[in-house]
Amino acid sequence: MSTQYKKIQKNLSPSADGANSKSNMKPKASRDLLLLIMIALTMFVMALGWQTLDQIGVAMYTCLMIGMVVVYINRHGNFTDKVHRILVGVSMGTLFASVGLLGLSVYMQYFA
Repeated sequence: MSTQYKKIQKNLSPSADGANSKSNMKPKASRDLLLLIMIALTMFVMALGWQTLDQIGVAMYTCLMIGMVVVYINRHGNFTDKVHRILVGVSMGTLFASVGLLGLSVYMQYFA
């Protein structure tokens, strides 16, 4: 009975070796696929609507695409901690800038 208990406990408890903890740190492939689809969709929208986009729209989609590309590079590159923090800051800054430009575009189109 005790040997079966030990086997069950061994299967349920996470192993202490570093190989398993390293594999759990990798981002899931489905998240990368979604990110790549979103980048492609953004490029597609920019290509189709280039003639109708104003300067704010072009800046908004450009910031959005740059932010998503930096996130993808940050996930797949082997960077130091300092470079990782810089890339996170750049991606967050460009994504927040695109949200701000979206707000400005909505304000200019409907309220001004």
